[in-house]
Parts: sequence; C-alpha cells; structure tokens
Amino acid sequence: MVMNITSGIITMSILTGITMSALMSPTVDPKELECLAMNVYHEARSERVEGQLAVAHVTANRVAHKEWGSTICDVVYEHKQFSWTFLLEDHTPHETAAYNKAKVIARDVLIGNTEDPTHGAVFYHASYVDPSWAKYMDISKVIGLHIFYTWDGDWNE
Repeated sequence: MVMNITSGIITMSILTGITMSALMSPTVDPKELECLAMNVYHEARSERVEGQLAVAHVTANRVAHKEWGSTICDVVYEHKQFSWTFLLEDHTPHETAAYNKAKVIARDVLIGNTEDPTHGAVFYHASYVDPSWAKYMDISKVIGLHIFYTWDGDWNE
C-alpha cells in the first residue's frame, strides 16, 4: 500500500512538472515557426548549428528592418529573397532529422533563446558566388559556406 501511494506521488510530481513546464514555455505562432524552420532547412541544413542559427537570425533581423515584411513568413516568401522559394518545385523537407533540428533552431530563435552569431546581418550568400550587391555591405561574419553582411540601408558605396 505504501509503495502504491509513493508511486502515485512520484507520478503526479512528474506530470505536474511537465504541465508547469509546458505552461511556462513561451508560445510561438505555428505558421511563423514553420516558415522559419523551412528557411533554415532549405538554406542551411548542411551547415553546423551556428550556420543554421545565423540563417534564422538573418530572417528575424529582416523582420525588424524597415526594408522587409513584418512577419517571418512575409520575409521568407518575399520575391526572390531565398532561392529555394522560387527554384524548388517541391518544398517538402525530405530529411526528417534535419527538419526536426531546423524546427528546434527556429523555435529557439523565435523565443529569443539564442544570440545572433551574425551581429545583425540582413544578407548572406554562399562563399562560392559573388553577388553584385555585396559591395554595398559590410561583412559581419563568415560561417561555414556562408558570408553574412550588415547593411546600412543605402545602395550607394
């Protein structure tokens, strides 16, 4: 009898802890989470965590910038801003583990659980391309195969 009561108390304590943790956990808009996770997945799934965080932060930094949309989804799907949105016919994430990792990273960025490794970057590109717009920017960080840039909002040198 004592064993059953003790077991019940332990079970209730665990369930209470899980419930309280869920209630105290910040909530995020599921659509915004999906858009950010998709961007991290398609743009940086082969990068280490820092590179994936950087892509997520660039997306979030654009939301805070006057030149882009006011939501994550607006920024991600703005015309020709992220190549996967217009070059891939099928946006379905086929690598489950990589997509699950992208969702965790996206959620952490959305709830403010990470520092921005790009120092405020709003642009980036792969190191093997040389876009004409890069001359108007200041390099803030190089992570893996991506070069990240801050921008003062001026297209003049």
